[in-house]
Amino acid sequence: AAAGLSPDWAAMEMQVTEMQQRLDAMGPVNLEAIAEYDELEQRQKFLTEQHEDLVKSKDDLLKAIAHINTTTRKLFSETFERIRLNFQEMYCELFGGGKANLILLDENDPLESGIEIVARPPGKQLTSITLLSGGEKTMTAVALLFAIYMVKPSPFCVLDEMDAPLDESNITRFLNILRRFLKQSQFVLITHNKRTIAMADVLYGVTMQESGVSKIVSVKFTRRADDHGEAQPLDHYEGDSTMETSKADVTPVPAPVSAPIMPEAQQPAAAVPTEPAAPVESSVPAEPATEVEPPAPAESPVATADPASSPTTE
Repeated sequence: AAAGLSPDWAAMEMQVTEMQQRLDAMGPVNLEAIAEYDELEQRQKFLTEQHEDLVKSKDDLLKAIAHINTTTRKLFSETFERIRLNFQEMYCELFGGGKANLILLDENDPLESGIEIVARPPGKQLTSITLLSGGEKTMTAVALLFAIYMVKPSPFCVLDEMDAPLDESNITRFLNILRRFLKQSQFVLITHNKRTIAMADVLYGVTMQESGVSKIVSVKFTRRADDHGEAQPLDHYEGDSTMETSKADVTPVPAPVSAPIMPEAQQPAAAVPTEPAAPVESSVPAEPATEVEPPAPAESPVATADPASSPTTE
């Protein structure tokens, strides 16, 4: 009023309109914003802790894996070297010579590396084991199997028709090697070879007494006594020994047996307990008892002489 100037109502109206538009653009006021903020803050804190825990667990796992790999690599290298030496020794013993070896394809990473088996029987120069015959492959597998057994024996071992492709000489070598491990492991052999069957302690077979009905029969073998009359254990016999059947676990249905009748004179007397005989009553009248005179008493001996020869006394 002092200056005599009137306010610029138009400019003020424009400012009010602009501010009102800005308030309208902000939208309605969220009264739960503070609670939502607190909830999101807790969620962010929980996820941060979980992330840190996962990162720590990852580091621990990587350290454990590195330690396991180091220990495993060391143990594998030591065991592999022992098996390799045993395999060479066992192969030469089974084949009577030759060369055998186990080679790692990648020595830098033995845990992921493959293993190549080199087997060369005496008198042959083969580049691959695929060129071996069936019997030679079997004997190579036997050598590798027992090379592992020499390092870590197993309580049980199942051999399915392992001796099928072997000839007589190889059967003998196979059985001699098998006897060396009888004290360490129990072997279950599925075989049709007579010499292998003769080595067994217990024999299990399938028989068909009736058509279409199968039955499992088990027979236990025992060794014959030696010269001293004492039965020897199974590992005492080096070669194939003679065995006799002592007991059958499954007995077939017995047929009726008729025992031969022996004459009374040949029948053994049976021990029967004796009892006092009871009086026997008879319907026949008893005869009167006959008195038996007692014998005359013996007279004293008298010396008699022949009258012709004796002197006469007057």
